[in-house]
Amino acid sequence: MDAQEYAPRYVQINELYIDTVVIDDTEFITLWCFTVLDDEYKFVYLGCDFCQFNQILIAAGEKGKEIALHMAEVLDRPYDSPTLIPIKEKFEEYLELTGHDIIVYEPLAVEDDLGVLEEDNEDLPLEELFSGKQNKTRQKYLIYQLDKLYPSKVFEPEKKPTEELSECFEDDSLELAQLYYDYLNAIENGYSDCEARQVAGLERELFFRMARKASEFWS
Repeated sequence: MDAQEYAPRYVQINELYIDTVVIDDTEFITLWCFTVLDDEYKFVYLGCDFCQFNQILIAAGEKGKEIALHMAEVLDRPYDSPTLIPIKEKFEEYLELTGHDIIVYEPLAVEDDLGVLEEDNEDLPLEELFSGKQNKTRQKYLIYQLDKLYPSKVFEPEKKPTEELSECFEDDSLELAQLYYDYLNAIENGYSDCEARQVAGLERELFFRMARKASEFWS
């Protein structure tokens, strides 16, 4: 039986705070950073290539230019592989990227590696299987690959809701309208309809229709 074809599941984040840049002898780099997922700040490993990282630096403005110069100095002389370039430690603040839709996905290799770890556990010594080390081998770290980033399309209502809407629904309808704008922004940046709905969290048809109606109501 053929292996099931892998289809990446896209996730959109809008805040990225880069702590450390890791460079090795490949064309890819790894960013140690914090972001907001499920309304919580979480530490993630984010993979990208040098072209994508350059886009991040440009999007970060003056601070991005400053860090680009620092990285050029590091790479201009011999360095070990891998090399860690601490941003927070060097500049006393994270490299912050906001105001952009940052589309990421979980690489297939993450799931594959976990499967290998679980199979290899059968050969581990008993003291490791029944100690705290077992949890570390089974822990699923938040590892993502950067797909695209582009300026956010912010929904700005042109009129206030009618008195018939409660204050609670007013907030909800604005949030739904913003999700529809996230969907439109993804479409404009090359994602298919199905992928754009996934990016915006509007995979269910009912939510999609509600978001579209909300945007029409406020426009």
